[in-house]
Formats: sequence, structure tokens, C-alpha cells
Amino acid sequence: MSHNKDGSAFSDQLHAARQQTGSTFSGYLLPQSPTEQDLLAAVNDYEIICAANICAVLERFERHAGSYPFVDTKLDLQTGQDFDPADIVRGRDTIYGWIQGRGLESLAGHAQWADGHANEDIASLSPRLRGMEAIVLDSVQRLRATNAGHLFFFMKPDGVPFVLAADGGHADLPQDSSTQSASTPSGYSDLFGAKGLFAAARDLGNTAVEAEARAWMQAVADDILQRRFASDQQPLDPTNPIEALPGRHGHGPYMIQLGASALAAAAGDAAAIAEGLTLIEHELSIHANVDGRLSGFEEGDFWEFVGDDNMPLRLEDGSVLCDPGHALEFVGLAYKFLRAARGADVDALTSERLKLAAGPLPTILQQIFRLGFQPDPGGICKAYDMVGRRPLHTDMPWWSLPETIRSAAFCWRESNEADVRRACLGIWRDCHNAFVENYLRPEIHLMAIQTLTIEGTVSPAIPATADADPGYHTGLSLLDVIGLFRD
Repeated sequence: MSHNKDGSAFSDQLHAARQQTGSTFSGYLLPQSPTEQDLLAAVNDYEIICAANICAVLERFERHAGSYPFVDTKLDLQTGQDFDPADIVRGRDTIYGWIQGRGLESLAGHAQWADGHANEDIASLSPRLRGMEAIVLDSVQRLRATNAGHLFFFMKPDGVPFVLAADGGHADLPQDSSTQSASTPSGYSDLFGAKGLFAAARDLGNTAVEAEARAWMQAVADDILQRRFASDQQPLDPTNPIEALPGRHGHGPYMIQLGASALAAAAGDAAAIAEGLTLIEHELSIHANVDGRLSGFEEGDFWEFVGDDNMPLRLEDGSVLCDPGHALEFVGLAYKFLRAARGADVDALTSERLKLAAGPLPTILQQIFRLGFQPDPGGICKAYDMVGRRPLHTDMPWWSLPETIRSAAFCWRESNEADVRRACLGIWRDCHNAFVENYLRPEIHLMAIQTLTIEGTVSPAIPATADADPGYHTGLSLLDVIGLFRD
């Protein structure tokens, strides 16, 4: 396979295929040894998936004619029907901070992708997407104003945050706490919200809000690096305990903040390069087994939590938890950041740090995929025990597949080693085929079922939010892959 992405014949084929994008989803499956033609067929389907997904998000917003100024992905992905509006977890009066932040970043990314697209139908989406983007941006700002600059997992449309009561109803957050104070530690809703607001403000040319969002991103980063960050996620899946525990420190915030560092670095922010490197170095030095750092673990192992001593956190039964999807997502976001930082004018020390940060990524990608991917029926398990070397939680959420496709595609493009590139193509192939065969619903906007069981049936589990993906995990991951072929 030629490594030259700019070969004239391949470029001509890509241009011709892109002009046809938006026609029909082919469901193309990658063969055992994919060629560039095979990848081109997959990328063409990715464009169709992204267009269908974001059109659904856009049309659901526009049908409200301004009466519901939020991202609305409140639909059942098995039936395509709207959720009951009165459902407290799924209904329209429950605003997920995560979804609004992710949605803003998705709208910005898809609008930029649509700009000047060879397919006129896709190109025509840009002004509509930016119209929605501006309204949702204002809504996020209003929600923040209600909460001293923060967002929360569950909010009412007026911005008032809540949690679920024991009886399944609303319960107010304690008013005597610092929950709604400017000094409140950042949570995941702030993390997603800050980078979404930054992406949207920059896309819309709103420099004042862009500067405000950059300051918000910095505050989130400071909380993460000082271990002040506090998850605001509310438990919706009893088999996936997410409560914060003293002495348990996860890598999730560091990994997601890498996406913010990538956005800021791409905008020319030199401070974001130092921040992103610090985040990657933290992950590699504390959450990964690199260069045989710890005995009893394999090279490339990656664990979800460490204790106060920065060592792998062992559960009561002695197991050490890995969330393979999170580890694989880290690889993709690390590559995204490193690619954004590459064009900057940096000193020799920073250049060397960037090179060193990339070194372990192929090994982590291959090792964690090998452990987490379940070939029958095809998906990535939610939890794996690094001590017992076995899956701990065999439910398979959809999002880890497009995230891993991005990771494998970046690694394939970045590596000059034939063995690594071959392994990346195998990972890409397996994730692509599982995603297309098991998760995608062509009849429901080419959206993906949220979670499958190890038997291949649809799981009722909610992986994080009941709202469907607004083009964040699926769309932004696949857009990055598309970008490798459009550059």
C-alpha cells in the first residue's frame, strides 16, 4: 500500500467519490487486508453517516421553530420515536450539560466540514448549522449565568440543576453547598461545555465569547491538574458505578481535556501546547505501563484509576480496572493534539517532548484493542481487569468504535513502520465492520444503537446520557478520519 496520500491517481479517485457523497450508504465492509480503494469506500460512507447524523440534529432543532433553543437528540434509537416528554431522564425538560457542550463542538466541526464541500447538499448545510450553533451558544451562556459560570449534568430549561430523587423524581441540589458558586470545582459538564463554547465561538467569529471560553477551558484544566476536578455525572446504569470516591483518581478528565488543548493549539495558542503535553505526560507516566515501568503488567497496559500514591488502584477483589474505550479514545485525542501542535514554532525542548509523547501510542493502541475488542459479536467491552486478564463488564457501548477508528487511522497515517501500519489497518477494519454490521441503524438517520450485550442484543443500559449522540463521538471522530483524506 502506498503511504503517499497525495498521489495523483488516488486524489482523483477521492475527488470523484466525494462528488457522489450523500447519495446512498453502501455499508461497505473492509476486507482482511484493506487497500487504499477499500479505505476510500469506507471514508465515503463516513461522509454519508456524518451528513445523516447532523441533518437529524439540525432538523430536530428546526422543527421547534425557536421554542426549544437546545440540542434535541431525545429519541429512541431502536424505534426512531421521540421519548415521552414527561420522562424525567429522557424528556425535553431535562437538559444534559454534556450534550449541549458536545453538541456545540459537533455543530462547529460539521459546519467547517460542510464549507465548500464538493457535494452541494452537504455544502448547503453550513448556514443552517451556524444558525443553530448561534442559538445553542446563547442558551449555554444563559445556563451558565444561572449557575455562576458552571454547567451541570441535569438541568431544567431555566438552568436550575437537579439530581434524581430516590423515587425517580427531581431533587434539588443542596443550597447550602458550594454547588452554584464560582469556586465550585469544575466537572465534566464544564469540560464539555468549555471546549464546545470555544469551538462554536471561534467558528462563528465571536471573539469576545471565544476569549471567555478560553478562560473557562483554562479554569477546567487548572482544576484537573490540581486534582480539584469533581465529576458531576449522575448514575443511570447500576452496573457502571461512577460516584466519586476519595483516593480514586481517574484519567478521564485529562483525556477529554486533550481535545480542548487540540482546539486551542490549532487556533495558535502556544500555552495550549504546554498544557496538552502536560496532560499526555501525566497519562503516560501514571496510567500506562510504558517501557516495563511496573512489573506484573504487560507493555501498553492502561488503567482507569490510580490512588493517592499514583499507583494502579486495586479493587477489593484485587482487580485493576481498565476502560478500553477510554484508553483507546486517549490515543486518538493525543494524536489529534500532537498534529495540531506540529505546525507551531516551538523550542527544541518542546519539540523533543512532542516526539516522546507520540512514542508509546502505537503500543497502547494495539495492546488495549487486543484486550478490549470482543470479536463475537464485535464490539469493545466496557471494563477489563488488568490483573485477571479478563473482561469485567461485557456490555459494549457504541462510542468506543468510532473513537478507535480515529485512533487507528491517525496511527496508520503517522507511523512509518510497516508492522504498525498493518496492525492499525486491522484495528480499523475490525472496528469499522463491527460498527457497520452491529450498531448503525440506516433507517434511523444512520445513528448507532448506544449499547450492545456480549450476546449481540440491544442493552437497555444508558452509557452516560439518555440523549443520543449529537455528532460528537461518531461525527467528530469520523470527520477527523475524513480529514486525513481531504488534506
